[in-house]
Amino acid sequence: MPGRHQETYGVRSQGLEPPFPRPVTDVGLSTPVGVVQDPAGRVWVADAGNSRLLVFDRSLDRVLGQVGAFGTAPGEFDLPFRLAHHPSEPRLFVTDLGNGRVQELAHGDADEGGVPVTVERTFAPTGDFHPNGIAVHESHGGLTVFVADEFYHECPTDTRSRVVVFDGEGRQTGQFREVSRSDDDPLGLYWSQGLDTDPEGNLLVANTGYGQQAREYGRPPYYANVLRCDREGTEVPFPTTGSPVLDDEFAVPRAVSYIPDEERILVPDIGGGHLYAYSLDGDRRGEVPSVIAPDIESRRFGAPMAVTGYDPGEADPTGAIRGRVLVTEALDHAVSAYRLRFVAERKARLATVDGCRRRPGQFDYALGSAVQRRDDPVLWVGDGGNGRAQHTAPGLDEPVAPESLTENRFPATLATWHPDGETYLFAADYTADAEAFEDDRQLHCYRLHDGEPEHVVGFGGWGYFGGDVRLPRGMAVEPLDADRCRLHVADSLNGRVASWVVNRRAETVEDHDTRGTFGHDAGEFWLPSDVAVGPEATYVADRSNDRVQYDAGDGWTVAGRAGYGDDAGRFLLPTSLALADGYLFVVDLVNRAVKVFETLPDGGIPDEPTDAFGTFGGQTAGGDLWFPAMVSAVARGEGVTVVLPDSVLNVAYRFEWTPP
Repeated sequence: MPGRHQETYGVRSQGLEPPFPRPVTDVGLSTPVGVVQDPAGRVWVADAGNSRLLVFDRSLDRVLGQVGAFGTAPGEFDLPFRLAHHPSEPRLFVTDLGNGRVQELAHGDADEGGVPVTVERTFAPTGDFHPNGIAVHESHGGLTVFVADEFYHECPTDTRSRVVVFDGEGRQTGQFREVSRSDDDPLGLYWSQGLDTDPEGNLLVANTGYGQQAREYGRPPYYANVLRCDREGTEVPFPTTGSPVLDDEFAVPRAVSYIPDEERILVPDIGGGHLYAYSLDGDRRGEVPSVIAPDIESRRFGAPMAVTGYDPGEADPTGAIRGRVLVTEALDHAVSAYRLRFVAERKARLATVDGCRRRPGQFDYALGSAVQRRDDPVLWVGDGGNGRAQHTAPGLDEPVAPESLTENRFPATLATWHPDGETYLFAADYTADAEAFEDDRQLHCYRLHDGEPEHVVGFGGWGYFGGDVRLPRGMAVEPLDADRCRLHVADSLNGRVASWVVNRRAETVEDHDTRGTFGHDAGEFWLPSDVAVGPEATYVADRSNDRVQYDAGDGWTVAGRAGYGDDAGRFLLPTSLALADGYLFVVDLVNRAVKVFETLPDGGIPDEPTDAFGTFGGQTAGGDLWFPAMVSAVARGEGVTVVLPDSVLNVAYRFEWTPP
């Protein structure tokens, strides 16, 4: 049965039981996204990875209740994502991303059983609906609800998303897919995620996918932007910029918020872990923080997903509320209250709630995977947030157990090499600050002794030149002889594939080659994320060009094109790939699918995949995918074992795939 889900590795968080309130200890947050403070001061958090809402007191010291669990019934969730509170009534709007709907909840006062809620209504437009951002505005005409429908598309090759407009009864009153401009040059909405409104009721949009999917002069512009428009999608220019674009140099802006007490617009950008501030006129007022510092209070935010105003009340003895915000940090599995000082580019943490994911068998940002090939194979998974790898027992049996990778700060991807019955494990660090890490090596080789990694050699400094890498991602090992192999690395931020020759006897590494450069033609790459080497060709996941490239010895050839769907060789952010038994497995991130292609004698792949499997959602028991990471595959018996970590759901899946 092709693509049959077989096993899930990784311990998940458990639900909380009454009585409430209770002191905050380990509540097991998993990738929190939405956060809002209600008029009573309670803090509501969308614990997306656990498909529930958690309610905390004003100071984040006590848990007041849990709302919902995984399911499809009213009051249940599949990836609750963003939150918005009604401006004047005790009602909360939740985007239920995996279930394709918005739920409107009426809430009461906290008691020993939690915070009681009733479902007022659920609403959604006709057809597929992927509600991400949400904002509400109340005026004399009533309530208006804006929802960012992230992956809406009218045809497979039109990657624009849309904003859907509802009234206070949940009826759709309009939609728009672009921000129209007076110069007749509209700005398309691409994978829009965060929304808010300014004091006039205009809509602020975090246009997250613009830098990847829009076309300027026929090519993607690289950076994303944040826009302002009215309720029909017509531009509302910022006086400073003279355009509806607040700023156009964001890496990955996942949200935008207007903070009334600050009279500022805040934009969290997970690309660099920054929080940017602007006036309503569009003036940049600062960023926090600007550098990585040794102390916890000054380091970058851990993938900031949402920010909202925070009134600490008596929790802050000064009584001051200006400069106070709540920030969800997905990479840290935390929601924290901060005092921000934009002029000094500093922050101070006032309180925090997080989800400890450090116990054996738990993953914190599972990314890379590799199979230690022997009679009874062992699976290794890169546990990035914990700076370690975890492995199964022989035969791929549970449970997973941790091993320290002593020289890796954030092991993102793994690869194995098996000369003469020994096993060597390569691990790549995924780090992003040249000043902090310029003396560190980002690639490391370990020798496995009875499952314990012993460091052999480190290489690959931060930089642009031969022997350097920037943001290394997927790796592939090409054996040369009994003592040497060539390690190929997707050198993501340099737009190329880099390779080295590793000698296990001499414990040395020699610079070998770099291939490619940034660009969009054949042989050019835009943030390549993985590489695989087979007998016929070398394959590269050309991620942000939405395609795969292969080189069979006579130059690079492009395969695939941008678009939605499981057929016709369409990809949207192909993130990873692996070769096994004559098949190329490609992880298509946005389409949430593993696409399987039979490799051709000339090294190419056909237009149509042999098979495709994967489902978007947060149900790990069923193999749902939210943020599929680096795949590995190994032929076993009559089929192929495919291992795929999900770096947001914090599990690793094993599929037993048999050719049809």
